[in-house]
Amino acid sequence: MLGAALLALLVSAAATLAVPLAVRRMIDLGFSGIEPDLIDKYFATLAGIGLILALASAARFYCVNWLGERVVADIRRDVFKHLTGLSPAFYEVSHSGEVMSRLTADTTQIKAAASTVISQALRNLLVLIGATAMMVVTSPKLSLAVLIAIPAIMLPLVAYGRSVRALSRHAQDTLAQASAYASESLSQVRVLQAFTHEEAASERFGNAVERSFAAARERAKSRAGLTAIVIFLTFASVVGVLWYGAQDVLSGSMTGGRLSQFVLYALLAAGAVGELSEVWGEVSQAAGAAERLSELLQVQSEIKSPVHPKPLPVPPRGEIAFGDISFSYPLRPETSALDHVSFHVAPGERIALVGPSGAGKTTIFALLL
Repeated sequence: MLGAALLALLVSAAATLAVPLAVRRMIDLGFSGIEPDLIDKYFATLAGIGLILALASAARFYCVNWLGERVVADIRRDVFKHLTGLSPAFYEVSHSGEVMSRLTADTTQIKAAASTVISQALRNLLVLIGATAMMVVTSPKLSLAVLIAIPAIMLPLVAYGRSVRALSRHAQDTLAQASAYASESLSQVRVLQAFTHEEAASERFGNAVERSFAAARERAKSRAGLTAIVIFLTFASVVGVLWYGAQDVLSGSMTGGRLSQFVLYALLAAGAVGELSEVWGEVSQAAGAAERLSELLQVQSEIKSPVHPKPLPVPPRGEIAFGDISFSYPLRPETSALDHVSFHVAPGERIALVGPSGAGKTTIFALLL
């Protein structure tokens, strides 16, 4: 599937780059009156190129989206498998809602990058490289003027990209906090209602949502600024180069068809740069989500399997023994839920655990699990 996606990507980029060549010959040979019969031929060629571009784009869209869905499905499976292997101590100090946000919202963000965004990035990168090469072939002098302007376009792209990545990470964190509070409140909704805490809970969740909105707004503002700056600098550079080329046409050192070809390649390159600025913002968002997932995957379980585990007796004896066991919950390490507890339950024996609330009865059953 990856090979099919790359093939479709190359075909669609090649079809796009073939359009200016047909336009140049149509202008120089057809409109000039030298070979007027070629006009019909080149218009038919343009229609054929459009068909090839449409089919290749459709194939690229399907293949890349299939790959994106496959990648995200594997990520979700691996993350869930990792989560189920973590010790209970992790869940004592982590909000289940935040963990769920990373498993769902962050992987969805990565899916967008792994499917549509990366496909668009690769296509526009190929178009940019191909259009730049054809610009050099068409007119080295005009191409030099364009290449001089490229650093002015790329510097804001890199600088703003870092800002968007940091803001995206912050936005994902605030969203996870809101999700964690909602999950915690709804899981204990009966207690919440029993103490008539609905209004306070709604206000607290509303504040969390507003913080998430503010973070997303700052991220959108940064991306909007990046897009505006890159597009303006790109088209300002193109206009300057076109004015320079128009002087060559007026002096007779360049044909109108060659200038038109250069203009189309310049527009393709400019459009590719503009699209890459948009895509870079999406990739930065996905990078922020990937960082959060990476942090989750780096968490190691505090309970390690023994190097040489002893096999359980066959058949099971049905015997339970606690020997001088002490235990504290991670959120209250200074308070012992169990303090040097020892007991033995023989096979078939029935016992009762009796004690006041907080004595550790539930903790014993939890440890047995």
